[in-house]
Amino acid sequence: MTKRSTKKPMIKRATGEKYPTAVVETDGPGQQGAPDAPTADGHQDAGNTDAAASPARDAYRDTLTHVDEKGDVRMVDVSDKAVTQRLAVAEGSILMHPETQAMVLEDRAKKGDVLACARVAGIMASKRTSDLIPMCHPLMITKSKVDIEPIPAQGDGARADGRVGFRVTSTLGVTGVTGIEMEALTATSVACLTIYDMCKAVDRGMEIVDVRLLHKEGGRSGVWERAEQADAPAVAPATDTAPATDAAPTVDAAPYSAETADPVEPEPASPLPGGPGAKAAAPAIAFIGYQNSGKTTLVEKIIKRLTQRGLRVGSIKHHGHKGFDIDQPGKDSWRHAQAGSRHVGLVAPGQYAEYAYTENEVPVGDLLTHYTDVDIVIVEGYKTAGLPNIVVTRSGVDRLRGDTSYDLIDENTLAIACNDVVERNFRARAAREAEQADAARELPPFISINDAAALVNFILRWLGR
Repeated sequence: MTKRSTKKPMIKRATGEKYPTAVVETDGPGQQGAPDAPTADGHQDAGNTDAAASPARDAYRDTLTHVDEKGDVRMVDVSDKAVTQRLAVAEGSILMHPETQAMVLEDRAKKGDVLACARVAGIMASKRTSDLIPMCHPLMITKSKVDIEPIPAQGDGARADGRVGFRVTSTLGVTGVTGIEMEALTATSVACLTIYDMCKAVDRGMEIVDVRLLHKEGGRSGVWERAEQADAPAVAPATDTAPATDAAPTVDAAPYSAETADPVEPEPASPLPGGPGAKAAAPAIAFIGYQNSGKTTLVEKIIKRLTQRGLRVGSIKHHGHKGFDIDQPGKDSWRHAQAGSRHVGLVAPGQYAEYAYTENEVPVGDLLTHYTDVDIVIVEGYKTAGLPNIVVTRSGVDRLRGDTSYDLIDENTLAIACNDVVERNFRARAAREAEQADAARELPPFISINDAAALVNFILRWLGR
């Protein structure tokens, strides 16, 4: 019979940790200042200078709690531990193709609302952690919250590599005798896996990365916080040469005489280089709606179909986010801007474009005066510009602000592009308002958000074609 060793398992410490950790406070053995406290490497030698130079470790013991003195795994006996309030926060990210992220944000995934399903999955998984991780104790969880935020390509919260996707943060709480870190990590992992499952039909190359604990508190080890350098957002480095601005790119073109609707009154003192053009603007129709309402996808379809009908189409998009970059990072025009050029021009056979920094946002009316070589201008955004508009909405409510798209309908609204559910909700709301005010509100026509052909026919009738 082979004699089993009674030595405690040796813990080999890895060097060069990418994310060093630090103990904020402890109330158990090994507390700072206590006699014979183990060093960061778990030794009792207080004079060990090598240990003092190594990154701090959060352990207050140098043995694995789930392994007994014989080397067998076990569930830790927590019967004599004090009941305390415990909290844990974990995060993780799932990276994907930009078109996949847009599909999720615009509710175009065939399986349904991806983010809502992922949140529920994360919460459900946190309650089943002890069924998945062998040595975890079942807990009566008092708090389980899963937050999911999009990772932008640029600006606040962006990654240094420019990849996009979603960042999941799980916050778990319990009043008990053992920690809740594993529940937070499980919730984060399963939420990411759910996003993968909901989107894998269109993007099997998604990656789940950086699943890690950010914070824990309660119990003998007290409060633990991930080191500050690991918590900093991975944003692309900024340059000192090109100031950040919200200005949108401007496009000029050769003169062309076109039939126009009522001209838009330009604002005085335009910051547009060269000032407003002298020619009359083409008729413009704006597609307005809150963020992630599906405007961009719909506008793409409208432009393509109008072009197929023989119309010359121009377009303007409002860019309301900080961190506007000229062209695409890495392209020559972008490199010129990063080097300090404040007015970048692109010239090619048959076309050209200008990109310029301005002190103030260029009024859309000034931009429209440059669109004299097209039959119609499709404007995406500019809710408050007073342009003839089509309200675009999928859910009727702005997810980020809680505002309702119903309030965007005004005297300039020509139609509402939505689904059947939103149409019923808007008609019911108009009926309630009519009862209260004793006067019926006339709503513009409703057109299916999925019927681009019907919207194009509506636009052509509006143009008198």
